[in-house]
Amino acid sequence: MSVITFIAYGTRGDVQPAIALGKALHERGHAVRILAGANFAEWIEQHGLIPLPTAIDMQALMASEGGRDWVEKGYNPVLQLRIMGQLLAKHGMQIAQDAWAACQGSDLIISSFTSDVYAVGMTQKLGIAHVSAPLQPTMVSTKDGRVLMNAPRPKSISWINYWFGKLFLETAAWSLYGDIANRVRTEMLGLPAQTRQENQADRQKMTIVHGYSRHVVPHPTDWPANFHTTGYWFLDENAQWAPPGELLDFLGAGSPPVAIGFGSMTGRNPQKLNKIVLEAVQMSGQRAILLSGWAGLSEMGLGQSIFQLPAAPHSWLFPQMAAVVHHGGAGSTAAGLRAGVPSILVPHFADQPFWGSRVAALNVGPKAIPRPKLTTHKLAEAIDTAVSNQLMRQKAVELGKKVRAEDGISQAVALIEKEL
Repeated sequence: MSVITFIAYGTRGDVQPAIALGKALHERGHAVRILAGANFAEWIEQHGLIPLPTAIDMQALMASEGGRDWVEKGYNPVLQLRIMGQLLAKHGMQIAQDAWAACQGSDLIISSFTSDVYAVGMTQKLGIAHVSAPLQPTMVSTKDGRVLMNAPRPKSISWINYWFGKLFLETAAWSLYGDIANRVRTEMLGLPAQTRQENQADRQKMTIVHGYSRHVVPHPTDWPANFHTTGYWFLDENAQWAPPGELLDFLGAGSPPVAIGFGSMTGRNPQKLNKIVLEAVQMSGQRAILLSGWAGLSEMGLGQSIFQLPAAPHSWLFPQMAAVVHHGGAGSTAAGLRAGVPSILVPHFADQPFWGSRVAALNVGPKAIPRPKLTTHKLAEAIDTAVSNQLMRQKAVELGKKVRAEDGISQAVALIEKEL
């Protein structure tokens, strides 16, 4: 029996695919451990996996001053890097120390964008296998603009995209995590410090398993052979969840509603967000379900056409909706696409604008509305488009069928076991 450890720091959308993949590996006879925020420990354990101890609580971090700054200002790339740098300066070494403790006794480490840079040294020190399992395209140059975040030519294959990736994207991870990686190497591991180029060369030698669909983001022909795109890793929890009777009554009382929720994207002024959402729903003439999540959407002033729900499995709820409105996290985007209904994205930071651009490019949702530009009229118009545009709805149905037909978990498990 092999011991496999995931370093899966992030919000629920980052942890959920790791649990899904971890369950499949556990069923194959491996012992699977997951290092995520302390607030996820009980959830991980419920699925038969081993939560590893950490001092980091992601819900508390997102609700902190730095987390709220990140949510509200993260759409600006320069400010995003600055705020992330400040958060890592405060919490980065604690995160790395917990990761080093988690690596002990492991046969294989599975990291991702937020941990690849420093995990490389840890796996080298221990002499164990290392796989990267990102939920978004790896920031490695390609001429295919459909795969690069912020690509200058997002719809075409061009050398301009390639050199943009070389000059900007390939340096991003090191600019955020390089100092931590070298402190880990010199202070914790007794290894020499690395340059960015050395660390990047090590990361590009890993087997990289992308947890998204090539129907959503095509696999570039100019990526190395050790880069793979498997399909999404979905965790279905329908059997563990019983919908409240009031929700079933609401669903049966009229036309399919629109689900609206922004997950962990807390901000400083949830009342303002509530007001925009409620007025947009009223203006659109649609029924709606508000998923409060961590984002503070409240039940104040809800009329008969709006139902407030703390949370629900997306795999149960989304297929019954006319459309879904969310922040554009990788997990929420995947769930919306799988459901086969149009998605309206309100990106806040990180990879969320990229997913918004892909949804619009595939015509399975309206053009994304950046969080700073969200207004009642824009949201109401987007809801109306998603509900009434028949071509968009048909495209969403067709893409949903393709996503559901994939078996991303089995492909990823095969690649991971090959490393063992």
